[in-house]
Amino acid sequence: MLAGAIVTSLLGAIASGCTSFATPNVQQSNSININALSQTVADKGDKNSSTAANPTQPKNSDNPVNKPALKEGMPYQQARELVIQAGWRPNLQGDAPNLRDASVKELYDFGYKEVKDCAGTGIGACLFEFTNQAGELLSISATIADRSNTERLVWRWSIEKKTNNQQTVMSADPEKPPFIGTRLFNFLGGSGTGQSIAIAPDGTTIVTLNGTFESSIQYNGKFSNPIILQDGSGLGLLLKDGKIYSLLSNGQIAKGCKGEGTVCESSLLELSSNPIKDGFYILGGTDQGLEVRGKQYRYYDEEGNKEWNPISELNSIKEGLVFDGQNYWCIPPRTEIGVCSENGWIPSR
Repeated sequence: MLAGAIVTSLLGAIASGCTSFATPNVQQSNSININALSQTVADKGDKNSSTAANPTQPKNSDNPVNKPALKEGMPYQQARELVIQAGWRPNLQGDAPNLRDASVKELYDFGYKEVKDCAGTGIGACLFEFTNQAGELLSISATIADRSNTERLVWRWSIEKKTNNQQTVMSADPEKPPFIGTRLFNFLGGSGTGQSIAIAPDGTTIVTLNGTFESSIQYNGKFSNPIILQDGSGLGLLLKDGKIYSLLSNGQIAKGCKGEGTVCESSLLELSSNPIKDGFYILGGTDQGLEVRGKQYRYYDEEGNKEWNPISELNSIKEGLVFDGQNYWCIPPRTEIGVCSENGWIPSR
């Protein structure tokens, strides 16, 4: 199943440069200039078109495969014509279009057979895919120009090297998952901005954004490295040396998640098998708390205690640190002011 809606409450963080929230740097060149997605950390979709009313499948072109001259803000219909003239064809392989989404179905019925999915909130970006004779995959994200779903503007684009079977070329051998199970990560380091990645023995991988008010699945498919998120943004994740990095749509490592110039990286935290310790857990800097007692827990704030819930809903990170799917909660040291983070209690300085 393709990715769900982008969490609205986190849109304010879009400009931060992080994978689930990032806005990549604007690409000014008329031609595509894409860095390899496997780049190391150290270097670290026109008005006068005949398809405007009812786009049809393009005929085969005898022209050599070229890089289409795409520009941000270009009408998608115009971009589509340029892409087709350059020898690209709608990608009818790989993930099937998410026709359960009304926007996707309208675009598909309009004739855009290359559409794959659309984000349900925010700027409402939709992902369109094309392939060429060289086996490359061109991904174009396009946003709504006005109020018409079929009138869109190019937002982001990228090209990936592909083999004939449409698997991303990352190495000579198939990429093996670095772990089996679930890991937590957080590029921003605060509460309400956590993410998780779960990898099954058969390679099925699910990336989840755990927002403050709700969670959304950003990727659900076979493992690859990097992982290209399925929210129409073209953004991705790179796992390397026990860490996870946020990738921009051009394959570069994102920066600025924890301050200007800082690399957007995070440790991968494994859920602990240790029992959750009884006590009072807090976020730090707020009146909110979480009480654990035996096999149950409850939240509390200045208005009083909430209802008890089964402790099975909590994830034990380590002794004195739990994750409820949205926030990290700590048992703080006595008389020490600070905040709770993915790594535990951080004293204020």
